[in-house]
Amino acid sequence: MTEASIEFSEILGRRVRLGSWEDQKISTYRKIADAVSDGSWDHAADLADYFTDEANVCFSLYRQWINQLQGFLRDNGATTDEVDAIDAAIVAKLDLPDGTPWNARRHWDRYRQEQRALLGHIYRQETDAALTMLAQMKETWRQTHDRDVDHTYGLMSAAQERHGAQGIADMFQVVLVPLFSWRYNKFDIDQHPWEEGLETLMMVACEAMRGHLVGPERTGDFDLVETDDRFVLRFDPCGSGQRTIRGDWIEGTPARMEPPYNWGVSEEEASWNHYTKGVCLYCAHCIVLMEELPIDRFGYPVRVIDPPIYPDTDRDPEVRQQCQWTMFKDPTAVPEEVYVRVGRTKPSVFGSSHFDAPELPDAGALGLPGTG
Repeated sequence: MTEASIEFSEILGRRVRLGSWEDQKISTYRKIADAVSDGSWDHAADLADYFTDEANVCFSLYRQWINQLQGFLRDNGATTDEVDAIDAAIVAKLDLPDGTPWNARRHWDRYRQEQRALLGHIYRQETDAALTMLAQMKETWRQTHDRDVDHTYGLMSAAQERHGAQGIADMFQVVLVPLFSWRYNKFDIDQHPWEEGLETLMMVACEAMRGHLVGPERTGDFDLVETDDRFVLRFDPCGSGQRTIRGDWIEGTPARMEPPYNWGVSEEEASWNHYTKGVCLYCAHCIVLMEELPIDRFGYPVRVIDPPIYPDTDRDPEVRQQCQWTMFKDPTAVPEEVYVRVGRTKPSVFGSSHFDAPELPDAGALGLPGTG
């Protein structure tokens, strides 16, 4: 087993999991299980602690997004009582498998208790008990994560229902510009060499998708392919947007566009959905965040997004859709068609000094975990 080291990153301002790209595509969950089975107890404890770092990036982000989405509805005509009613109707559909009403912070506390219990089993070198608690801890995080995504998606659907495609575009500006400042502004070639930026971009991409528990078993494992000019990451499914349109195989619940949820997908062709109907509203945030915003500020996308289209319910791995992210080794070599599908034209110059864009908020003042 290759040991993944966990070290502090000066660029990100927090700990990261280091290792080859072949190693990065292996979930931290699987790494913990392997370390426990091999009796590598100190390494298992380090990884078990870091699993919470990965999860906390997602958990903290959803706390901010849910508040921002509620605020967007209020700021655009909905009364506080109306927003409360919309929110309550969404949460009422998110009961846990045992019927317990959903409460995000209560379930996060349950996850943290299980993580502490896992560490106890590791320190006592109790292999079977550690593996059992690891599986339980991961499942509690999956339930927490997925219901936060559902909560977020229900609010996005309400925004589209009230304000249409332009409302979604306006909503993304509220939600994503702070996130762009926090996580993506560092990929400007006028500020950092792309060789350094690409390594960081790949690292946070792998970390994020492990935290979202991508993959059919929801373990955080994914496919990663390197070619001469690019890296390609594929998720089957992505644990957030693609699960929304595919449905939850673990809990046996349908796509969120179907009863009892009845939430929407993109209904009008717009740049934020590649002028394609059927892109899930959550998936579209990747297009805005990773293609539109950096193109307008740097002249190139930081990642090229190929999202799945609703419906995506086929369980045959040979034909079902996969979400795909592509990161080019030379950002100025991204093909023209990538620009066209977000309504842009590929420029002849690159880097923020060539583009006049509004000043971004201070990432350090956003209250997000780290600045990665």
